[in-house]
Amino acid sequence: MSSSEGYLLNAIQTPGPLLPVYRSISQGSETKSHIKSDTQIDSGLDSILDGLRLLRMIGKEEEAYYAREYEWDVGDERWNFRLTVLHNLAQECQSNDWGKQAAVLLNYKFLLDKDIQHFENNEEPIYTDIDDWYAEINYRPQSQQGLIMHNDNKFANWTRLVHFLGLVHKVSGREHTVYPDPALIRYSLDLAAEDSAINIDGTPGIVIEQYLRWLRENLLYVETTSDGAIPEGIARVLFELIRDDEIRIVEYGDAGAVTLGGIPPYDGIDSQANAIKLI
Repeated sequence: MSSSEGYLLNAIQTPGPLLPVYRSISQGSETKSHIKSDTQIDSGLDSILDGLRLLRMIGKEEEAYYAREYEWDVGDERWNFRLTVLHNLAQECQSNDWGKQAAVLLNYKFLLDKDIQHFENNEEPIYTDIDDWYAEINYRPQSQQGLIMHNDNKFANWTRLVHFLGLVHKVSGREHTVYPDPALIRYSLDLAAEDSAINIDGTPGIVIEQYLRWLRENLLYVETTSDGAIPEGIARVLFELIRDDEIRIVEYGDAGAVTLGGIPPYDGIDSQANAIKLI
């Protein structure tokens, strides 16, 4: 990974302006002065532009910025933007060749895998453990000064970014809870089921192993736990969608059963469930 490329956890401190600046560029603003005039955003504009480039949302040819297209259109601009950002970040998460910006989704995977349901955005023991885990998986982000490690500022910047993307939720002060927005998971199921093109009892569906693979390739780095369960942070959202009568967890074909971490038996979850049926 290049040591000359910037690092997202340094570049983006306030993610709120990302979408307005991206929208301005997509509508034809090509220079910083044009963007500033169109958005009325001046303070921090350089950081926002750098962040959009590191998120692979915009590019620059000579002095002209241009916007890259959304990966999907789900009928909601805010989610089009979020889903495309997550898709671009997922391309950084290749275990044999980590991209420099893989930290965003790797940090989230660590919290899911360790079942850390609450954290504070300056919680040093957590980000120190994450740095140790990085070494184990051979993810070694570099700057021109050497190996990049977390500190309070980087972890706070990461928290603000994943809050913006709908992956964590602020409780109060520095405290956050760890689970993806149910809308994100529902959109991901719709998109994944469309790609899988299977039919379960007359409605679209997808085998859970295929869904998790689709998530890793497209949105989130999610793997089953050591005992073959969906991590609890994801499972809780799927359970919420079951209770809202949006999905069922069913048995389909001969794939092995996959359980929902931390979720008790419930009407709408087959005992040997291995697939998700959309309703």
